[in-house]
Amino acid sequence: MTNNLQKSSSQAFSKAAGVCPCCGQNAAPEQIICAVCGARRVDEPLVRPDRRLPSLGSSMTALCLVALVIIVFLMAWVFSNDMKVGRVLMVQVFGDNLKVTRNLLQLDPLLPYYRIFTFDAYRLAFYLSAVTLPLSLFALWLSQRARRQIRNRPAQFGGIRLANTALALSVILTMAFSAAVITSIPRAIERGREKHAAATRASMLQIGRVLRNYNDQFGRYPDNLEELQEFTREPLPQMDYWEKQLIYAPGALVASRETASGFSDYRMISAGPDEIIGTPDDIVMQDGMIVPVAAETELPLILPYTDKPQKQD
Repeated sequence: MTNNLQKSSSQAFSKAAGVCPCCGQNAAPEQIICAVCGARRVDEPLVRPDRRLPSLGSSMTALCLVALVIIVFLMAWVFSNDMKVGRVLMVQVFGDNLKVTRNLLQLDPLLPYYRIFTFDAYRLAFYLSAVTLPLSLFALWLSQRARRQIRNRPAQFGGIRLANTALALSVILTMAFSAAVITSIPRAIERGREKHAAATRASMLQIGRVLRNYNDQFGRYPDNLEELQEFTREPLPQMDYWEKQLIYAPGALVASRETASGFSDYRMISAGPDEIIGTPDDIVMQDGMIVPVAAETELPLILPYTDKPQKQD
């Protein structure tokens, strides 16, 4: 049997050129020991094949990267947020036919009504876009590169179906994550503005609380915030979130307990995000309460009290 194997293998050998079966390097027919790996030849060196199988590495890499993006997104979508989406999907698939789903519905009857596609998936796509969007773009580039390699060197590279599938999926992922980012930018900006406005309102309410204590003690409101700061030991904010001076304007001159006259009410104004007084985004506090500013009318400019009346242009 050994002789038969040697005869069959010897038919595949060529004395002109060969390859070391151990390390794959070229080997001359007269070499007994391979100069690269030191393997000892026991027969004629192997002949390099006339046709080599095409490589699928580029196509498989692109497809695996696309699959990784999809799996990561689905895992985060289903199992994040206390497995909210997973519980909703289980209830939608099995209804109340299982004991587990009945228990879930008993704990949260609103499970069938959550917007897991239009809200949770959309929000998660925006949060993960910093990672998934670059990976999707990289997969798109890899699939295009694999297609070019297959087109230019078909004998060396293969897997055109894999490359086309990776290209189609990467285009869909790129478009989906890009749309989530683009459409979420205005909402993110609006949430940021609201957060900043909330911080300003909190500062104004802090001043309003001290103003109420001042009025309870003296029966009037102070002439300015400097007088109020002297009254209390706690540091009072003087600026809004946008580093603009808060405008304090006392009004309604009346008699007070310790002086001949005083102020019975006040108004405090922040210019808001546009930093311009008299626009609809102003934040106004009237006598300790935040009051809305009508969008269709401009708020008149209110200056701090002085002895002489102020004229407005």
